[in-house]
Amino acid sequence: MGQIWHIFCEEAEQKIRNMKATAGLLVLLLTVCHAEEKACDGRKDGVQCYGKLGEPMLLRLMDNANALFRYTWKKNKTVLLAGGNGRKVNLTERRFSFTPEEGLMKIEKLERRDGDKYTLIIYNDRGRQISSRTLQLFVEAPVISVQIASKCLPQGEQQVSCSAEGGDNPKYEWTLDGKPLPLTELPGRFQANITLTKHQSGQLRCSVRNNVSHVREETRIWTCVFINCTSNGTRISQWLPETKRSLCDEQIKGIGAPQSKTFLPIMGGVLSALFLLLVVAVAIVLSQKKKQSDTREEEQDLTYADVRILTQPQQQMKGRQEVAVEYGQVNFSQRPRSTIKLEQDGCVYANVNRGR
Repeated sequence: MGQIWHIFCEEAEQKIRNMKATAGLLVLLLTVCHAEEKACDGRKDGVQCYGKLGEPMLLRLMDNANALFRYTWKKNKTVLLAGGNGRKVNLTERRFSFTPEEGLMKIEKLERRDGDKYTLIIYNDRGRQISSRTLQLFVEAPVISVQIASKCLPQGEQQVSCSAEGGDNPKYEWTLDGKPLPLTELPGRFQANITLTKHQSGQLRCSVRNNVSHVREETRIWTCVFINCTSNGTRISQWLPETKRSLCDEQIKGIGAPQSKTFLPIMGGVLSALFLLLVVAVAIVLSQKKKQSDTREEEQDLTYADVRILTQPQQQMKGRQEVAVEYGQVNFSQRPRSTIKLEQDGCVYANVNRGR
């Protein structure tokens, strides 16, 4: 309930400021909100209360302590408050003060050690416990201020950071032109750093809150453009918000935005693949040429033989007889050469000429 009231007060305060209402109305709202904001209702069992570090804290423990016969309020096992009907209120902590008629406990300047579990025990006139309830107190440092910073990334996107001063367990939330950005469009919108796409622009708000405070900051976000120009003799060649174009004295033509860094690895892969294909093609060509050369060397040699047949004298006396001269083509398959013998009774003379 306290958190809902806290948010309501902040929204009401913002609307009143926008309406430029009178200072009296604004002061009245702030007084009511801040007074009620400090009171945490602990009249139910298991209530959780949150207080700002270093600031006062109000806890409503009961309706009217004077109507109770006897009661004690403990922090763990240490009794901090004891009293009852007709009894004197006894407090053990100097920073604590108690108003019996309203049942309000006030803690001055909350400290870290105040965050703990507290138990209220009520007794009847017979000294018997009739009820008890616990309260858990959390002490957190409030968010003091928020600042937004942005920078353009190499591909035209924009990184925005929201830095909060102070604050325990801060939670961040971003809106663009008053509308929460969907998680699908803006991953991490509940984080301190976000990345806007190349085409996102408008009124950007960063809200930082925890259980005891809520601070927000707004800024105008412009799209990033690639600026390539000179300014006062200095060359500018980078991604900048489009409002920075006014810095340019002269535009430099012929050079556009740099290509994506992912293009270089792709080109390297393509060139490597082409080189590999070229090496394979050269290897195939050389292999084919070698095979053709080996085939030619393996061709069998052609040998011409000049064969002459001389007849014996007794065969010549029987008469002239036609002598057949045979020219043969003999092929050798790189085997050891052997002498050719004829079955005829003649001598054979052979002049063997080996040629390719």
